[in-house]
Amino acid sequence: MVMMLPFVTVLLSAWFAWRGSRAGAVGWWLATLAIFVAWCFYHMTSHLDISL
Repeated sequence: MVMMLPFVTVLLSAWFAWRGSRAGAVGWWLATLAIFVAWCFYHMTSHLDISL
């Protein structure tokens, strides 16, 4: 479910953009950016368990 969160926030951003609400669109876009940054930070710093 958490992996769908960026898709939902981008959809909300697009919906606000189509409705003409620039502030809402930019706000949801920034929320999406924050999610991506947190996701990348988590995956770049977590231990990768690979069994060979």
